[in-house]
Amino acid sequence: MNLFTTFIESTQSHYFSQAMMIYQEAFPSNERQTLSKIAERVEGGKSQLLVGILSDEVVVMALLWNFMDSPFELLDYLAVKEGFRGKQLGAKMFRFLLEKATQNNRFLILEVEHPQKGFNTAQRQKRVQFYLNNGAYLLSNVPYILPSLDGTAPTEMQLMMAPQPTPQVIEPETIKNLIARLYLEIYEKPQGDSGLVSLIETIPSKILVTNTLSL
Repeated sequence: MNLFTTFIESTQSHYFSQAMMIYQEAFPSNERQTLSKIAERVEGGKSQLLVGILSDEVVVMALLWNFMDSPFELLDYLAVKEGFRGKQLGAKMFRFLLEKATQNNRFLILEVEHPQKGFNTAQRQKRVQFYLNNGAYLLSNVPYILPSLDGTAPTEMQLMMAPQPTPQVIEPETIKNLIARLYLEIYEKPQGDSGLVSLIETIPSKILVTNTLSL
């Protein structure tokens, strides 16, 4: 499939509304930002919305957040439209983003549902394996909790990174700072948030990086 990829900067674009329909269908409410928040961030240049188009139809979308003055950018969301899954479109989009990040000497950060938690472990494991197959690595011993975005329960997650991180990038203090920025910038938590403080305190002194899913 000849996938055309482009960044969408205006929320008035019909591609923006198509992308948001994919977004709402693909992610549970406790992991979704509001559409107004996404629109505000895209219009303000804080988030980048990338879409993949086939025959003038958005079939895959990705949302990025650039952590300024750091080596990281967050792949906040990546989703393929129902009916187009299993056609390697998500892999094409991810590899495009990874190549772009590598060229800019950046690292993609991913928040993925913990593959051993929850009721849908098979689906979670498949999702993690997808990223591993496409060049991402697990920070396997780093605890991470995604704050609930709809006022319900938070979600136990794992952090992933691509391409393979260098030793300097996975220093404990670097990871602590990254998690703090995720909570403060993405989820707009206060500096003293109890969940953030708890996570920072449990970051191990040695970060284990692997491209293998251990069950």
